[in-house]
Amino acid sequence: MDKRIRMRDVARELGISVVTVSKALAGKEGVGEQLRQKIVRKAAELGYVYNNLPRNLLYGRNYNIGVLVSSRYLGFSSFYWRFLKQLLVALKKTAYSALLEIVEADEEAGAVIPSFIRDNKADGVIVLGQFSDTYLSFIAEQTKKRVFLDFYSEIGSTDCIATNNFLGSYNLTKLLIEAGHEKIGFIGSPKATTSILDRYVGFCKAMLEAALPYDAAIEDRDARGVYLDQMDIRPEHYTAYVCNNDQLAGAVISNLRGRGCRVPEDISLAGFDNDNETVTAGVGVTSFEVNIQAMCDAALRALIGHIESDDYKPQGVLLIDGRIVEKASIARQKRNKT
Repeated sequence: MDKRIRMRDVARELGISVVTVSKALAGKEGVGEQLRQKIVRKAAELGYVYNNLPRNLLYGRNYNIGVLVSSRYLGFSSFYWRFLKQLLVALKKTAYSALLEIVEADEEAGAVIPSFIRDNKADGVIVLGQFSDTYLSFIAEQTKKRVFLDFYSEIGSTDCIATNNFLGSYNLTKLLIEAGHEKIGFIGSPKATTSILDRYVGFCKAMLEAALPYDAAIEDRDARGVYLDQMDIRPEHYTAYVCNNDQLAGAVISNLRGRGCRVPEDISLAGFDNDNETVTAGVGVTSFEVNIQAMCDAALRALIGHIESDDYKPQGVLLIDGRIVEKASIARQKRNKT
């Protein structure tokens, strides 16, 4: 049986005529813009294949969205791979396709223009994960239609979609405090990204409210954003840690095991991203789960709105709430008998 999607299938789904669908997809007059976009999206959703050339010529678009991500974010952790997967899933509901470009450190430092911008193949750009201010300024000069995803920046007039890092870290720290921990350290380099800085500030707020002392953050990476081989975690000084992400939590767990410490029996731990136990050294780490789907949907709504309207005004920073997933890495602090 021939299961190819035909124009009449698109028309049937929308309750309209085949002629209307044909005009819309061919970029002809006689179809309102709102209905045209509805037809284009439904055709893409059903997988109907048609000639894009007339539509591209009519609207002056490629119907491609460029996605920029740094190679340093695509290492052992699956976090940004999950983001990329969700972006592709979300794009299936639109008339747009994705063009991915992975930016190496030397390309960022040298301000190498992404190929889809150089060749004018993308109608807009999603910058996934924070780059240096210099590189972000460079990208802002190249394209006005852009969205920053999973971080925020004051560079240019840009929509920024991020998770509520401050509140997530605040609530994770409160969980540790409620478990009786008073000597808690934060592991992560606040100057590396806005996300880490917000997480550290959330940690500080929880400690201040509980009238507990806290130290400066324990650095986990160097000025280039590369993880350190050795971190000054001092398990003899702390009974618990809030880790900037679950990949880091896994490295800390391995470090602690080398010192004869167990999680959670000796040291309790909280992380970010709700990654799997392969990443967290076999321990289920209580973690803040980022709502990746909601963030990707919001980023695409903003960017497509910007692409399709000359009057679009960026809305600034949008924070998306996540949730805490409690696992096995937090134990009640044992009280010394007097």
